[in-house]
Amino acid sequence: GKNFLMNIIDTKASDFEISLRTRSIKNVPLYKFRGIKYKLSSEDYSNIVFQSKASVEFFQHHHILNHKNIYSMGKATNLSLLKKGFSSDNPEIPGSTELIKIIEGELDTGKFLIVKGKDGLDEVFNYLKNKKAEVDQVCCYERIKFDNYDDLKGDYFLADAIIFPSTFAVKVFFKEIYSNEVKAKFLGISNRIVKSINDLGYEGELIDYFSNNLEEQVKKII
Repeated sequence: GKNFLMNIIDTKASDFEISLRTRSIKNVPLYKFRGIKYKLSSEDYSNIVFQSKASVEFFQHHHILNHKNIYSMGKATNLSLLKKGFSSDNPEIPGSTELIKIIEGELDTGKFLIVKGKDGLDEVFNYLKNKKAEVDQVCCYERIKFDNYDDLKGDYFLADAIIFPSTFAVKVFFKEIYSNEVKAKFLGISNRIVKSINDLGYEGELIDYFSNNLEEQVKKII
């Protein structure tokens, strides 16, 4: 490992408060979010599933969440809900597969609502449909690419490590930024993201994004 100050880039969109935990980790977003108008076909849901942090932020019907079973896809989503005063169940390992294991026992507890982004994952929705559960889905935001990425390239070329919080970030990075000037290690916060890096022919490594020693973890990998 290197001892000097590392250049670590977190590619997450910065529409919400940026928790820059350390001076080594710099946020250089690859896309932004935009809210989408949506309609709820009812408000009598017993179970509400949030698939991302942005789905919590752009959902307009927080008043329907009181006294409901709320589920979140991972820790970031869970924390966003807590900030708004709602507790939720989230799997230890983030992602649809593990979330489904938590929901399995609740199929007969009433109607489900899934809140997600446009082009977000359908696994949970499809699982509930297959199980004949009553389920609706709303998309309340979309991810928008920037018009131009030239200004961002310098930061990425200097990076020792790049953290990808979504497969969308992976897609944008390798399409718009990557060149052989990039010397960084590629880090994904879930197995799905690591796989998306590997599938493009690069080497991705998994990190525990929500640990208190993110920087130490990255140092070990570098």
